Amino acid sequence: MASATPLKDIDEHFLQCCICMEQLKEPKILPCLHRYCRECLKKFAKKGAKKIECVTCREKHTLPKDGIDGLKTDFNTKNIIEFIQLQDSVKVDPLRTCIHCKKKLKASAFCFRCNDFLCKTCHEFHASSSIVRDHHPHIFSLSEAEAANLTIQKLSSLREAPRCQAHPGKLSELCCTTCDNLPICVPCTYGKHQGHNLKEVASLAETQREMLKAKVADLMQYKKKAYQMQEEIRETKGKLDQNVNKEEQKAQEQLDAERERIKKEIRNAEGELKRKQAELEGEVKAKTSTRKKDLEKKMKRLREEYELVCEDERREVEASLRKLQEENKRETERLQEGLCVLNNEIKELLTSLKTQKDERAREIEELSVHFDGIVERFETVIKTVDCIRAAGNDWADVQCIPDVCKAIDLLREDGEKGSQGLENLSAVKVRGLSPAVTVRRKAGMSEGMESVIDVPSGMRGWGISDITANKDGTIAVIGRAPRSQIHLTVINMRGDLLQQKMIPVNNPFYTRKCSFLTQSQIAIKYDEDKLGIYDMRDQSPKLATVRDVIINWPSNQVWCVTTDPANGNIIVGCNSRNVYVLNNQLKHIKTITLPAGTKCAQDIAMHEGGLLVCDSISRKAFAVTVHETACQVKYEFTKPTIGGGNWWPRSVCTDQNGYVYMLWRDGSRSPRSVIVQYSRDGGQIEMMREVDGNHYISSMTSVQTNQGEKLLLGKLKPPQILVYGLV
Repeated sequence: MASATPLKDIDEHFLQCCICMEQLKEPKILPCLHRYCRECLKKFAKKGAKKIECVTCREKHTLPKDGIDGLKTDFNTKNIIEFIQLQDSVKVDPLRTCIHCKKKLKASAFCFRCNDFLCKTCHEFHASSSIVRDHHPHIFSLSEAEAANLTIQKLSSLREAPRCQAHPGKLSELCCTTCDNLPICVPCTYGKHQGHNLKEVASLAETQREMLKAKVADLMQYKKKAYQMQEEIRETKGKLDQNVNKEEQKAQEQLDAERERIKKEIRNAEGELKRKQAELEGEVKAKTSTRKKDLEKKMKRLREEYELVCEDERREVEASLRKLQEENKRETERLQEGLCVLNNEIKELLTSLKTQKDERAREIEELSVHFDGIVERFETVIKTVDCIRAAGNDWADVQCIPDVCKAIDLLREDGEKGSQGLENLSAVKVRGLSPAVTVRRKAGMSEGMESVIDVPSGMRGWGISDITANKDGTIAVIGRAPRSQIHLTVINMRGDLLQQKMIPVNNPFYTRKCSFLTQSQIAIKYDEDKLGIYDMRDQSPKLATVRDVIINWPSNQVWCVTTDPANGNIIVGCNSRNVYVLNNQLKHIKTITLPAGTKCAQDIAMHEGGLLVCDSISRKAFAVTVHETACQVKYEFTKPTIGGGNWWPRSVCTDQNGYVYMLWRDGSRSPRSVIVQYSRDGGQIEMMREVDGNHYISSMTSVQTNQGEKLLLGKLKPPQILVYGLV
């Protein structure tokens, strides 16, 4: 809309309420600049609500003290709608009762000061009489109503100044900037508004227009970036698909090559066995033939000796042959196991790729929806600015322009926030396949501690309650902090501080837990019953109380939290047999009941579609299978046998090869701790390692780095992470 925009060029949707889908009635404007009928907003807003959500852009706004009535009226839009209604009423019935002569004649004009129609004769008198001289600027000839050049500016000039709210009989002459540019009359300057900052409306309007001009110029600089973001999002989706397909093809090629190499080794081993068997058979024939010739020359009494000697030689050769066959069988089994491991690894790799793709696609879709809203809000701002410029109404401008400038600043801020990290959403990280020959080697921890990572802390009293890591090697630590707070600290393997969030708590002595839900989102647990999701992209936590999330919560204490990234779910354990599954919006999906014999979930982890459960009350640990909402014990983990301690399970995690690592603590001699590594099926202990008694270990996790996989142990105080290699 230019300054001379004809009324006929106004988009009819601009004057339409998005709630009732009809023409706006008493239009109220929200801080996001979207307009709705006053009555529609009252019906839409909850009774007594302090906030309202915009129907169009879903932005949430705080309501004034007077509720919906306290929102500003959009005077420009209201003037346009009233004029359109005036046009429509004349078209339907041109005969109107004249306000002067009281006769029902064809209307010739409308006086906006009298707010009524005039016949032709009274129109001429009204326009020339000195008695109503102050009405002359406000008389509108209906012959101009259909003129193509009738503009918003012309319509705005017909309106008189608004009435003073305190003195409705008087026209407003000044604006009180102390009271949000409120129009007031002269008597008000001696009353309620005495001593306030008062401005002449024309001067104030000019100042507001200059401010709006600068804001719009700044917004137009951002316009290109805002519109290009949608194209960049589409390109990012394409790159993500290309990278996933490329990695899948690369993994398949690597698997095919390894499979062929193993088959070739099997064929070579079989050929070597046949060759050695033939050599041994030839050797025994040669030996027995020589001995036979020698013995045949001797006396008959020596034949028995000959037969005994042949039997001994035959037994020796058969024993050697059996040994070769057993070695060949073991080698074949090892290679077959290697092939099985590779098949499992490629399945895990493809599952990881799918999980990453789904996570990236979900984040890209959220970003796409966000920028669709940004573009829609941008269009609304431009239309509103054009309407303000076209009307040129001082009184309306001093009311509307400050809100428009705030909306522009918020739009820029939201747009910049959403554009961060887009370039990383097309990347996927895939580890290489392990060589098949490694299947003979048992996994385990390095003999000594490789390094210690100091967690950045502000002062004494900090600690570590739990640690977690994502696939990029980023580590998140949660623990106690001073002044009734907890800290959520994000670092890298060098100990560099990436982010740190302080969260106030009711009781700092309750357990605190954390687990990566996606590459950038962390599920957290604190206090007796508080849960949340912390997003590293905008450093904001979404917090909730369990009682508000789970219907009929039985007043249990939440003890632990883990995640199922493949399905985007959060799994919550407590001091009972119930385990609760929530989605990534903290909505309750289902409740799982642990098997009889279990009493609580001190810590839990996902493993092969089931759960690993540390039960600190019964001092046992289990692997359980999950079927809908019921569980069944798959096996119970063997306790450590070091020093005869009173061991109970404290924390559990797995490595990329499926081995289970469990932290056991001695209940009789704290802080003595043991790390136990179990086989993939949990059937046997592969390794036990007692941790130095000077370290009070609270938790552990595994992480993939450029130097291989590591096991991280969280030390309670001072806040440190002990790093061990997994070999």
